[in-house]
Amino acid sequence: MRSNCGKVLVLGYFGYKNNQLDGQTVKTRNIFTLIKSKEGVFFKKVSFFDTQKFQISKINLLKAFKAISKSNLLYYLPAHNNLKYLFPFIFIYCKLFRVKIHYIVVGGWLTEYLKNKPLHRWMLAKVNGIYPQTIELTKNLKQDYNFENVHQLHNFRIVETNTIIPNKSERIRLVFMARVHPLKGIDTIFKVAEELIKKEIKNVEIDIYGPIFYDYKNDFKLHLNKNSLVSYKGVLQPNEIYCTLVKYNLMLFPTQFFTEGFPGSILDSYIAKVPVIATKWKYADEFIENGSSGIIVDFGSDDMFISETIKLIQSPSILKELKTGAANQAENYSPERAWEILKNQLNI
Repeated sequence: MRSNCGKVLVLGYFGYKNNQLDGQTVKTRNIFTLIKSKEGVFFKKVSFFDTQKFQISKINLLKAFKAISKSNLLYYLPAHNNLKYLFPFIFIYCKLFRVKIHYIVVGGWLTEYLKNKPLHRWMLAKVNGIYPQTIELTKNLKQDYNFENVHQLHNFRIVETNTIIPNKSERIRLVFMARVHPLKGIDTIFKVAEELIKKEIKNVEIDIYGPIFYDYKNDFKLHLNKNSLVSYKGVLQPNEIYCTLVKYNLMLFPTQFFTEGFPGSILDSYIAKVPVIATKWKYADEFIENGSSGIIVDFGSDDMFISETIKLIQSPSILKELKTGAANQAENYSPERAWEILKNQLNI
């Protein structure tokens, strides 16, 4: 007979108000879906609070704390400001009401963030669990701050893979799926297209998916108007991602965010059996087997990204081998493995 951990609250930025879909909201929703699936077996009740509501009314802060007080266990997924300003109050409140805190880390920035925050380090050392998504961040938190409550929790997706049906095409189709933001390397995508046109390489198309950064909208529109190879396809809903990605041969990920964690778009690509070419952000080697599931190029080198992308376009046999490697990688990031890690810290 399994014991259960009582009432659980997942507190994070779900983005339901405007259906915001990015790495943070998708991970938060996936964590909730995973935990919710254990309701009635491991947990008495599982609910969530969307911190996006704080933008609507500060009264929602009181409602969030009320929800915390009625819980036995809190899964907490903060971004920078939430961790900086709200976490100290959440920590004290949870101590008063004897609520266990499990902090699910989003992104790869936590080590640097804590350097000048001794109070936050002290509090985090006393929560029930900290769950980074990368091996290096896990190691750094243990070594730099002597945290003994850190457990690596890989990113994952909950998806019906048997519904993914490839769409065969003779064209080489490249895809970018992330926030349309200069620091995600979107300008590099247009440079790739310009080089393809310059070299008269035909039978190639590039599609972009993702929410557009507001301050970049005008520049993005100008780029699109000047380049016939690149098309913007909007924002994919979760149930559209895999049946869309399988139509592509290669994911482009020229990020300029050095402290990316495990980008969800790369995991989505693996599930859809699409290899990746990416710049070498801090944790790239953990998630891309260079030459097997994708290609890693020097961070900040547009020229190298462009030349390696063109080499792949001109090498269908290599793309086919990388496709197999991408499919093999997907097996490492299942929700079942993620649940085992979380369950092991619940003593149930």
